[in-house]
Formats: sequence, C-alpha cells, structure tokens
Amino acid sequence: MPASTVTITPIVKKTQASAAAAVANSGPKTRTWAAAQVVGANVPARKKEINLKALALQQKKEAQKKSQQKAQQARDAAICERARAMREAQGDDDDDDNTAGQDLEGLDGQRDSPVPPLDKEEQDDQDLDGPLDEDPDALLFHGSDDEHRQAERHGNDAPGIVAGHNDNDNMEVDLPSNQIQVSSPPSTPSKKALNCLHIPSRCLLADEVRMNCCATATQQPFPSDKHGYNMEILQDLAKDYKGEDDMVEVFARVLASVDTQQELVQFLGYARSGFFTNCMAKAREWVATCFGLPGKMNSTEVKELVGWLLKDGHYKYGEVDIHNKTYNTKLPFGCEGIAHILRLEVFATEGGANIEIFREIVNVRKIAPTTIALMITFIEHFLNEYVEGVYRHVEFSDTARPCYCFHLSSFNHIANKAPKWANNFATSLYKLILTQSNKEFLLDAEADDLTEVDIEGLEAAAVAAPVDNRGPSPLPSSSPHCSSPLHS
Repeated sequence: MPASTVTITPIVKKTQASAAAAVANSGPKTRTWAAAQVVGANVPARKKEINLKALALQQKKEAQKKSQQKAQQARDAAICERARAMREAQGDDDDDDNTAGQDLEGLDGQRDSPVPPLDKEEQDDQDLDGPLDEDPDALLFHGSDDEHRQAERHGNDAPGIVAGHNDNDNMEVDLPSNQIQVSSPPSTPSKKALNCLHIPSRCLLADEVRMNCCATATQQPFPSDKHGYNMEILQDLAKDYKGEDDMVEVFARVLASVDTQQELVQFLGYARSGFFTNCMAKAREWVATCFGLPGKMNSTEVKELVGWLLKDGHYKYGEVDIHNKTYNTKLPFGCEGIAHILRLEVFATEGGANIEIFREIVNVRKIAPTTIALMITFIEHFLNEYVEGVYRHVEFSDTARPCYCFHLSSFNHIANKAPKWANNFATSLYKLILTQSNKEFLLDAEADDLTEVDIEGLEAAAVAAPVDNRGPSPLPSSSPHCSSPLHS
C-alpha cells in the first residue's frame, strides 16, 4: 500500500500540470471556456450579495413607510385628543348651567332660523358666558358684535352679507362672484337656506375650503357622501395649510361640534352650487342660441327638434345641422357648448372661487373627462326643459347625478378603446378654449423670447462674483434715461 500511494501522487500532480499546460496552449475558445468556469464559480456569491442589497433596500423603504404612518397616526391622534378634551370641557360647562334659560323654542321661532335649534344647555352657555366675541368658536362662525353693528349700519341683517348689494329684496350672500341669493337658493336635499347668522363667510377656514370645494366641483360633482367628502377637504386643508393661522386647532374645534360641522358643510354645498348655477345659466344661453329654442317654432316643432337632439345623443356630436338633421359621427363629444361654458365661466372670469378650477385645468393642460361629462350634463338638462315642446324650469340638483354618470361612462367607453384619440381630444379642447379666451400665452411650456442672452455667461459671472450682502448696486448716474435717487 505505501508503494502504490507514492506512485499515485506524482501521477495526479502530473495530470493537473498537463491540464494547465493544455489550457495555456489551447485556442481562444478553450481559454474563454476556462474563464467562464472561473466566473461561474463566483455567481452564487454575487447573487447572494445582490439579494442582500435588495433586501436591505426593501427594509429601508418599509421602515420609512412605517415612520410616515406613525407620524400621521400621531397627528390624527393629537387632533382627536384635542377634540375630546374640548367636548369634555363643554360637557362640564353644560352640567353647571342646567338651570338657566327656559323659553328657547320661542327664541328660535323669532329668529326664523332653518338651522336646527340649540338644545337648552348650549343656549344657557351662550346666555351665561357673555358676548359671542368672547368665545372663539362663536366668533369663528357667528362674527363679533362689532361686525353685527357694522352690518346693521349698512342695512344688512348680519355679518357675511356683502355691503352695497342690497338694492332689491334679494340679498347676495358671501362673495359677489358666487351670485348666491337667499330668496332663491340653489336646490339642495334639505331645501333650506342657511341662516345669515350662521354663514362663516369671514372665517378663514370657510373661505379657504370654499375655494377648494369649488376646485373639486369638476372632479367629483356629485359625491355620494357629501358630509364625508367635505370633511375630507377640511382635513386636507388643515394639514397642508401654509399660513400663519393654526388650521389644525380650527379643525379640532369643528370636530368638537356636530352642529358646526353641519352648518359648515351646508355652507360649502352652497358655494359649490353657485358654480353649477352659473354654468347652467351659460348652458341655457348657448342652447337657446345654437339650436334656436324656441325661436319662431311652435310647441310641436320644438318637441320634434328636442326629441331628435336627445335621441342617441345627437347633440353631443360636432357639426350638428338642425335643419337637415345631420351631424358628424367622426366628432363625438364635439359639441361646441362644452368650450363655450368653460370659456365664459372659468377662463373669462376674473377672481372668485373659479380661479381654483382654472388653475387645476392649466396644471394638467387638458380638459378632464369628468369636466366634459359635467358640461354635457348641463346642456342635456336644459334640453329636457323643452322636452314637452314648452319651457318648464327644473332646478339643477343632485337628481342630475345619473345623467352625469351616463355621459362619463360614454366618454370612457370610447377613451378605453381609442386612448390616443381621447388624449388628443382633451388637449385640443384645452387649446381651443385658451385661444378663444385670448390666453394663448399659456400654451407656451417654456418662454424663450430673449434669444440674445448669454445664459451660461450670466450664470458663470454670478458664480464667480464675490458675495455682497449690501444689496444691489445703484444705477449709474450718467445714464441719460434714468437716474438713481442715491445720486441726487
């Protein structure tokens, strides 16, 4: 056995040396194969390293997500805790003041307020705690005594009524741009107008949320849960508000009072309805002019024309000819009324709550399907008022929701099968409205009219210049066109 062992060892070493020499003397293919074998030996280690890095990255993302969730939960918990403390404090005050005040129903009857009457404890708190302006919640939604006295001097009943707009019996509420009138308010499920004393038009929270609510009117015109939808807008505003006021504290006070929530949500509904009312007026003007309703036609002719327009949505096409009863099937949703309503109500107005809708549309640089469906709903609503051949006014309200959903589904049905057409249509409609509104400058994504400016030279000079905190240097006094007051 020892002899055989001694014999085998040199043979093995000789074999390995021969293999190495063969590889060294072999061609390119053999050397490549050998190198691949060496690299292949390191593949498992490389895969393991990659998997470890991917796992670490995933764990890092999960940790960041959990930290964000914890921060959000802590913020929500702080808001709820503050609201709970306020409710408990209010409950303690109610227990101490149970004996004050008796005839509250008579007082509410004299005020003729459609808002649900306060219970006995809440009214006692107002009687015993002094003027409204001493209570931050009351001041937030009712206004101060000085505001009431100033409103009475201008001939108004309460703060929140715009002075100078009381020439007739109709009183315009809140900002003039909304055109909301108490005597003829937009239709709501409750069919009741807010009492003037409870409209928080001077409240910063209400003003900010009113604009946000109008901005989302074209995105979600008919929310199924109005209260929850508006409360979400309130919460988002409280979190994202960048002003000096603490909106989180204001929102906590809103959460502490169910009555305040109802009043504020109802007020936001009226601001939203103001936009719908104005759009409906523009739709009536366009339909009456474009289709000649009623014109010189009798009731039978009007009924026949409206029936043809409504059949299979003929009015939604472009190039509609009411005399020859023709339309262009290659222009679905080519109704000119869509651009007409948006141009007059959103793009041609100055200021007001509609400026937020304008900004939303300009940011995406196209008209959203929800906005298109809403404009078509306005047009069809007016056509339905002539469906019997004579005009019968119908309030535009939540009953139009099925019609809106139908038109939105109709547009999405085409858009899903022809996405390129849908995108081009939304963009071209946006450009058409801007052109009609004399706002073509918004079509330029990047203005570059000063072509002779050496931008790189300007930047290089600014970087090379020493930092000077003394402010800009004065203009040279030798200029023949301008002079600086520093040299006078």
